[in-house]
Amino acid sequence: MEQMSEEGFAGAATLRAPVLTVRHGRGRTGGTTMLNFLIERARIGGRSVLIGDGDRRNATLAGLYPPGSPGGASQPETDETADVKDWIRTLVGRMVEMHASLVLDLGAGDQALAEACREIDLIAFCEAVGAEPLFIGTMGPDIEDFEHLLTIFRAGFFSTQHTLLVMNENLVRAGKTPLGAFDKILARPELIEMDEAGVKIMRMPRLNYMDQVRRTGLNFYDVAAGKRSKEGRPPDPLCQFETRSWINALEREFKENDVVEWLP
Repeated sequence: MEQMSEEGFAGAATLRAPVLTVRHGRGRTGGTTMLNFLIERARIGGRSVLIGDGDRRNATLAGLYPPGSPGGASQPETDETADVKDWIRTLVGRMVEMHASLVLDLGAGDQALAEACREIDLIAFCEAVGAEPLFIGTMGPDIEDFEHLLTIFRAGFFSTQHTLLVMNENLVRAGKTPLGAFDKILARPELIEMDEAGVKIMRMPRLNYMDQVRRTGLNFYDVAAGKRSKEGRPPDPLCQFETRSWINALEREFKENDVVEWLP
């Protein structure tokens, strides 16, 4: 996918296999932000994406894409394992029927959701229907974030060579620079084990205007292009510039880590 130019995002629809993206990680580590960006990125590029928000206790993704609206998210009826299994089966069935990618947010470690995905064996299913599985784990500089993802990785919860760990620089404490913030995680010997399994580690750069972007009600690309909000006001020029730079920095991360073809 091309970087944004001064005139706006340049992208075109491409014919590719559907991608089943499953996000896991501790709460408030930026997982929804990453999934939201990937959804916008795919749709701007002309690719269809279905959305599943399984975190009923903190349904952030469903808040961004209200259920029942065009392109909106789907949610399980309850947190009960039986309902979750039925919900996942329905979503992956639609993914195949529509030849669309599916972004599935499993929240911050709900065991019912984890059990449902193990029993359904999404990896084998993807292989059978010609879809590509992608696991995304998000973390801040807190070592507990990494420990949580390491536990999931070793449990084989979503064992696939397409696994992406995202270091979210937005979680670096105010007044601190991202430089060196993740050194303790990057020094962990378990990363050698992950690297041998094909896990890629990338950073999500800090966007200082994240709160302002959200208040506009616009997507990242519209903010970067200076589109007007529902109130009729465009984002301020610095917000536009910073958002455009953030998008381009993410694109560089995808390319440098050779994961562009992994994405929905």
